Amino acid sequence: HRTIIDTLSALIPLDPEVIAPLLVRPKDIKQGDFALPCFVLAKTWKLSPAECAKKLVAELKPPPSISRVESVGPYLNFFIDRSTYAKDVLTKILTAKLNIGKGQDKNETIVLDYSAPNIAKPFHVGHLRTTLIGNALHRIYRHLGYTTVAINHLGDWGTQFGFVYAGCNLWGRPQNATVDELVTLYQRANKLRKAQDQNEVPAEDTGKPNVNEIARDYFRRLEAGEPQAREFWQWCLDISLDYFKTMYDRMGINFDYYQGESFYEDKLAGVQELVRKSGILEESRGALGVDLGKPLGFARMISEDGRSLYIMRDIAAAEYRFHTFKPCKILYVVGAPQTLHFQQLVAILAKMNHPAAELIVHIPFGTVLGVSTRNATEKGQLLLKDLLDDAHARALKAYHHEVSKRPQDLDDQAVAEAVGLGAILFSYLSRSNIKDFKFDWDEALNFQGDTGPYLQYALARLHSIAAKAAEQHICYESGFDTNWLTEEEYWDIISQISRFQEVLEKTAAEYEPYLLANYLLDLARAFSGLYKKARVMGEDNAAAAVARLALFDALKYVLHTGLELLGIPPLERM
Repeated sequence: HRTIIDTLSALIPLDPEVIAPLLVRPKDIKQGDFALPCFVLAKTWKLSPAECAKKLVAELKPPPSISRVESVGPYLNFFIDRSTYAKDVLTKILTAKLNIGKGQDKNETIVLDYSAPNIAKPFHVGHLRTTLIGNALHRIYRHLGYTTVAINHLGDWGTQFGFVYAGCNLWGRPQNATVDELVTLYQRANKLRKAQDQNEVPAEDTGKPNVNEIARDYFRRLEAGEPQAREFWQWCLDISLDYFKTMYDRMGINFDYYQGESFYEDKLAGVQELVRKSGILEESRGALGVDLGKPLGFARMISEDGRSLYIMRDIAAAEYRFHTFKPCKILYVVGAPQTLHFQQLVAILAKMNHPAAELIVHIPFGTVLGVSTRNATEKGQLLLKDLLDDAHARALKAYHHEVSKRPQDLDDQAVAEAVGLGAILFSYLSRSNIKDFKFDWDEALNFQGDTGPYLQYALARLHSIAAKAAEQHICYESGFDTNWLTEEEYWDIISQISRFQEVLEKTAAEYEPYLLANYLLDLARAFSGLYKKARVMGEDNAAAAVARLALFDALKYVLHTGLELLGIPPLERM
């Protein structure tokens, strides 16, 4: 691609940056490996696009890696010298190994805000899609050479603490408490509050103090910084964080910072003053906010009693992140229903002439339907732990059913955990972010379908080929002849793995992990079609066997790296 661009830029009046997006890959490989539509040259050269293509064919001197150049109507088609190109591609990948596609340090920082579960509440599966999209983008940007800052903006400030406190006040504070116990206390207190509000208090709770008054009094003391109130809040926070981190560790997810709403509490006064001084505030029904016109409307920022509202905390977060991390982008992976909120946030920052306005990108996502576990009905809610446990159990059953030849010394439980995660993660990441989709267990765990387990199994096969080849002393380190890899089925894989860097950059530019997920699926399909035909062991032609091993090893590194970037556990044996 780069060679063609450099060759063309010497002949046509266009900069390389303009030529690059014009080069396309024809759908029919018989029309070449790359094609340049010549419409853009017609006006400058005062020729028809077809005549421009013919002129370029006559004048162009192809470099060694291009076997021929043809004009077909308005298109200039380039045919790559497959043997030379294959050698370059495979050598590059086999040298880089799992660093394939890794970029040089860009000296730029990207802040990513995702996941954001609520303290003193269970980790609900509703937070899973933001977590998985954010984690994949975090890994990809870091691999491409960016400095990444992954922030978990916890819901750690709100009335739920008042109700948990009321529950402890009424029924006792549990020792060695779990999140489930905090949730139970919250639910009991909330149920009693409703009963008190409706004057329908059961006999056993008659005479108990008013829950609303306890909760409100606690939250007032918490906001005032009273030590006892803060100690209780920290107790809830520590219990929840330990629980969340257990879930994140199980999924292989890490954050650089856990900075919830409370982190910005001591910054709100300064930010509120900054907003007031900008002169953009207007009064509406006793509250202060910004009139953003149609269609964004009036954004309330300061309540009638002078409290900073939620959007003020996001302004405080943008201000802090801009000055602390000096990012080139601030990404928010938050559901589509919050689109208006982020549009208002950016518009307010723009009115303040705040530079963060141009850095913020909201990455919305749709709804996942049909997610269920065996425990969901009886508990009335769907918890992440239940989903992961169910995935493990189902994956173990599917693994035993689908894979007949299993290594005897392998830990089936470890494989089941990885396959279960692979099934969930691929199902979530193989669709465009914004699309709603229905999750289906049978589909997600199908080892022959478009699934995570299918990719993991393809990778395990590739590792198996490498291991068996090593046992038979088949190796490519002393060289390999790519003339044995020029047929269509080999060329299909070579041309695809050569695009790995391109796919990563497109995935990052569009914030869409599904582009990488579906690219890996295409690779696995191509390998599956070639697996039985292109033998390495048992091949009489030693040169062909070595060349195929080099191809399969290169594919192994690309597939392994791609799975890791999506957060899907790569399996070497299964």
